[in-house]
Order: sequence, then C-alpha cells, then structure tokens
Amino acid sequence: MLATSASRKVPFRGVRRLSLARDLRDVANLIEQTFGQEPDRAGQSVASEFRALAWWGPLLWALDRLSMGGEAFTGFVWEDDGRVVGNVTLSREWATPGCWLISNVVVAPDYRRRGIARALMEAAMEFVASRRAVCAFLMVRRENQAAIRLYEALGFAELGGQVTLRRESPPRPVAELPLGPGRLVRDVTFRDGRALADLARAATPAAVQRIQPVQPDVWLSEAQAGSGGWLLNRLGQRSRRCVVEEDGRLLAYARLTIARRKYHRLRFMALPHARGQVEGALLSRMLNLLADAAALPVLADVGAEETSAIDVLRARGFAESRWLLIMARHLDTAAPRLSEEV
Repeated sequence: MLATSASRKVPFRGVRRLSLARDLRDVANLIEQTFGQEPDRAGQSVASEFRALAWWGPLLWALDRLSMGGEAFTGFVWEDDGRVVGNVTLSREWATPGCWLISNVVVAPDYRRRGIARALMEAAMEFVASRRAVCAFLMVRRENQAAIRLYEALGFAELGGQVTLRRESPPRPVAELPLGPGRLVRDVTFRDGRALADLARAATPAAVQRIQPVQPDVWLSEAQAGSGGWLLNRLGQRSRRCVVEEDGRLLAYARLTIARRKYHRLRFMALPHARGQVEGALLSRMLNLLADAAALPVLADVGAEETSAIDVLRARGFAESRWLLIMARHLDTAAPRLSEEV
C-alpha cells in the first residue's frame, strides 16, 4: 500500500508555459467555451485558428525556437490536474521592436474569481520583462470591467479603441449626401499609396501608433488593389475602396468587401478636422454598393475616436457589436498592488 501511494502522480495545479505541441486543442476548446457565442463570432474564429495550428504543434515548436530572436509565439496556461482552465497568449509585435501583444486572456467560467487571471498576467509580464521588452499591450471589451480593473492594477493604461458595428442585412439605398464645395468622392487609384499612409497616420491616435505604427507598404498595396474599381479576390469576394478628396488631399477613406457568405465588411477612417463633415457622403456611397449584394450581415469597423461615423452608422440601422479598448504598459512602469482577485 505504501509503495502504491508513493508511486501515484501528484496532481499539478498552477501556471506553466504553453506547450505548442500539446496544449493548442485544449486552449481552442477553452476559448470557444468562453467566447464562442459572441455575436461577431470572434471567439469561434480564434478557436478555429488554434485547432488548425494544433495539427502543426511539434513543427511550430521547432520553427518558433529557430525564429529570429526565438519565442515569437508563446504563452502560459493554468492547469488543474490535467485540465487546462486558463490561458494567456504572447506574441512579438515585429513592427515595434521590444513590444509584445497579450491576447486570449481567458479562464473557464467555473474557475473564475480565484486569482487565476491575475497569476497568468503576472507570469506573462514577468516573461516579457525577462526578454527586455519595452512595452506590452492588449485589447479588452469595454464592458469587461473586471478585466479592465485587473489590467489597470497591473499598470496598463488605455490608449484608444476599436469599434465594430453590425447590421443584420444590407440597408436600403439612399440618396447620397452632398459634400462641401471642392470636395468629391472617388475611387482609390494606384497613385494614392503615400496619401493613404499620411491619412492613416493623421487619423490614428499617436499613442496607438507608438505600439502599432502605420506601415506605408500596407497602404501602397491598398492603393494598388483599389485601382480599377472593383477587385475580385480568390474567395469570390468583391472589394471597393473610395476616398473623399479636397484640393488633392485625402480627407477620408472607406473599404467595402462584399462576400458570398458569412458577412460583408466595411472599414472607415477620416482626418480629425474633417470628422462630422464627410461621413454621411462617403458611408452612403459605400452602403449603396450593397444594393444587389447577398442578404448577409454587414460589419463596420471604425476607431473609437470616429464618433461621427458611429452616429451615421447607427442612424442606418447598425448596432454596436464589439467595443475594444487598447491598453498598454511600458515596462519601466511599476505596477500598483491589486486589491481584488479576478
């Protein structure tokens, strides 16, 4: 009896490093359990990606160790006697050297309020600090006040936000609203790459750009893709890119992707001084393009600072689906003490 008892494995409970070779399916199940019923299906999408990665787990582990700087994708899990009940994912933000993205902070519903999220976040912050990180950032739903309090207690501060609005079907076409003198709505051309990058820099809050800088090459590609009106991709989706121009300067930009299944998607941004003046004309132009599209939901993505665009979309029958806050902590900032378990 003594020998049998001594040979029994002691159950492990606590934080350990994520194993790419064996944990990805369990993490996918955990994410789907927690976020899978969200109206924008973001949780289902992430869970599907983790399941796909699980097939390549051992190869991912090897490639990750060989990657530049090593450990480009990692994380921590909370295990309770063989069951993964908590997770935090870490990935390098290559566009900003020394910056790490924290994502998929999730705890199984029946394990919450035990300090597991706090322990996972502390492990994540200790890890990135040991890699001489300059900053860490994450995104959290605005209504998730418990998580926000945790992140604030760990030294994170809000930098900006991203809003997704949803309409269950395309709106009816309406007359396009007029613009002021000298302003016009037109298609993007291949010459607009630099101007689009300038627009993105001016439209994106400076604090956000410090962790996610505007990439000029992305906007050069966007301009080339927008040339010639409609673009058909390999998935059978059509996309259209339009801008508002005044005296050769771009004031606003919108991209509409019309799909055959799932949902259509709209993106919008405008210069700060033009907000409240250009949204009606440009958004009505883009939404009217959905007149002959499939009766699918329409998702619209805008920055939280684009309050006039949000108002215009709400007036056209869109409702808030997801409001994410972008929060960051610089690693030279000490974290205050946490008074509440999350």
